[in-house]
Amino acid sequence: MGACLYVSVPEWQGRARSRSLLLVPPVLAFICAYIMMGFVTPENREPWLLRSAMVAGLALGLVRGFFLKADVDNYGLTRLPGARDGMLVTLVIAAAMAVAIFAPLVAAPASAWVPYATSLAGFGATYLSGRAVVVYLRTRS
Repeated sequence: MGACLYVSVPEWQGRARSRSLLLVPPVLAFICAYIMMGFVTPENREPWLLRSAMVAGLALGLVRGFFLKADVDNYGLTRLPGARDGMLVTLVIAAAMAVAIFAPLVAAPASAWVPYATSLAGFGATYLSGRAVVVYLRTRS
């Protein structure tokens, strides 16, 4: 998760970066979401919740990608001015991962929160993916 946060920093600061780097944070977020799926015990699994969260995240990410302003310079570097939603979603994924890791350690009944944290991470990963793919396709030359 730390790598996802680190790679997202230039976007949060509004700095220009290559288009291919737009696709790295979603991939790292998906890795975190898949790891979190392993934290869910079989009796607590709720696949409908994860699927619906991922579909909703993808739909919102695609819409946000269409309306996100993207500046491309002469060198092909892309800048996303005002794209603070990526920071918020990445921080939410980090918080969800912390809940999924530490909630079962604190108290046994808190392990019921893990499927919801996993669904939240899946929502964030698909949101970032949808947004990144649309911005990538919109900014190609």
